[in-house]
Amino acid sequence: MSAFRSFVASLCGLAGFATLLGPPRAAGQELTLADAEQIALRRDAMTREMRAQAAAMRERAVAEGELMDPQLRFGVTSVPVDSFSLSEEDMTMLEVGLSQEFQPGRSRQLSQRQMQQLAAAMDATALDRERLVTREVRKLWTQLAYLGAARQVVDEQGAWVEQMRQSARARYAAGEGSQLDVLAAGLDVAMLREQQLDLDRDATMYRSQLTFWLGADDAARAQPTAIGARAELEPLAVLEARLVSHPAQIDYERRLDAAQTAVDVARERRKPGWMLDVSYGFRDDMPDGTSRADLLSAMLSMSVPLFARNRQDREVAAARLDARGLHERHEDHRREMQAMLVEAWNAAQRTGELERFYETDLLALADQSVKAALLAWRANRVMIDEVVRARRLAGETRLKHLRLAADRALAQHDIDYLAGSTP
Repeated sequence: MSAFRSFVASLCGLAGFATLLGPPRAAGQELTLADAEQIALRRDAMTREMRAQAAAMRERAVAEGELMDPQLRFGVTSVPVDSFSLSEEDMTMLEVGLSQEFQPGRSRQLSQRQMQQLAAAMDATALDRERLVTREVRKLWTQLAYLGAARQVVDEQGAWVEQMRQSARARYAAGEGSQLDVLAAGLDVAMLREQQLDLDRDATMYRSQLTFWLGADDAARAQPTAIGARAELEPLAVLEARLVSHPAQIDYERRLDAAQTAVDVARERRKPGWMLDVSYGFRDDMPDGTSRADLLSAMLSMSVPLFARNRQDREVAAARLDARGLHERHEDHRREMQAMLVEAWNAAQRTGELERFYETDLLALADQSVKAALLAWRANRVMIDEVVRARRLAGETRLKHLRLAADRALAQHDIDYLAGSTP
């Protein structure tokens, strides 16, 4: 019995909770969170696609700012059909011509500006994607760190409960206990094993999601062991002020600029377009040998927007409506991001306060309760059930504290995505 009492005493002591949040790292090829973030950013195909689209838009912007290709003409004019002679008629000539079209007003320069603004919007979208990737990796890392720490707590509890089950069976075999005690101990073991199974299933799920971002090999190297430490939250007003510089907001602003430029382009199309045509005619000598002078022609033509009311004016109205619709979406998105920030900030603040309460009061109280129950049991003042109950409550307290720490860290990741200073 003395050996059993020593075993119970050794298992009833609560390990320091800081060890659960940050145990020593094992030597080897383990992946750090910073490494995981960099790998995920390099692997993300969507970010690369957005960067490529932005580069393509800048190439198109150069093309939009250039004149249309001139047209070169070669031909023979005014050839008599009865003889097909090139020297019989005075107006018969070989003609070379060049024509150049000029777009209306400043539409060419404005189209170039519009494409550059769209490229800047795509750059902002890529930055937003990088923030999103970083947030997702951090969240998965936190979830895996929580599950690892929770598994450690449950394993400690399981070893102790298994010893209780063996003791109950031994006492029943010796005629000192009842079947009900054996059943109760067995149910405790089954409950903890089920809890271990749930934790393992969740860990498998989150690790498979991490594999999407890192690849199988790097995801296998990732061994998250620490939940992010609690830090003082910045004032909500300061964080809300940063929302205007979020890449998603900049994306909308650049697209709004492009939409307004599209309105200006549509206005410019109310103006006439121009075309300059220059041609040079080579005439053959007369049949008697007299030379003929070559002919030079120059023509300037222009488009006449006679039907502007149902054409150009409609295009201007359509461009304005597109800009108005984009502005409404921007306002809705801004309000949505603000609501997300308020929700994340409140969650981080409240879970942080509760986490601090666990650290200053409940964890120490749970430790003291186990020690008190153990001392009372050693003095034969209480039954072993009191020790079991105290030990179970202590384990639940540690698990709840871990969950609070993880939830607070997850909320902080959302805050960093929405209003953080780094991607």
